[in-house]
Amino acid sequence: MTELALLAIFSRLMTWGLGPVIATRTVAADSDAVHDLLSDPANQRRLLNAAARLRAAVRVRVVTPRVLKTELTLCGRTVAWATWIVSAGRGTTEVDLLVQLQSRGLLARTAMVLGGERWIARRLEAVLGRLATLSAHAAENVIELPSAASVLPRAGRRKNAPAPDAKHAALHR
Repeated sequence: MTELALLAIFSRLMTWGLGPVIATRTVAADSDAVHDLLSDPANQRRLLNAAARLRAAVRVRVVTPRVLKTELTLCGRTVAWATWIVSAGRGTTEVDLLVQLQSRGLLARTAMVLGGERWIARRLEAVLGRLATLSAHAAENVIELPSAASVLPRAGRRKNAPAPDAKHAALHR
């Protein structure tokens, strides 16, 4: 029993500050649209740099249709890896964002334990919040109200009744 406790403590000491930071958010958009948005390095750069206030370069690699790996470089040196996992739902998409620091040195691990992990977690939440906002705006711009003529066929209208206007038309999608 004592050996098991010592092994657990030793394992914990050897891995502290090394785990990835994970954030999850459900986005009101189609998974293909989210995947296309995240596949563009310029979009990821805008999302990540706006939240972290860093000017990191971004290189995206599509691993599978659901997983995108992003290398974050600062001053020509890889500082972190971000992994986006996009899971389709019914009209929504669940996005998991994992960030793993490249450095495994004592200084980086100590910074992670002393608040760096919480700081990164807040930035990841901000990134996913911006992604949700961008997706919602994109969805609003895609959905158009039907025109008055397309709501009712000509044969179905009464002779003296005015055509319904678009703001009163029912949307069925």
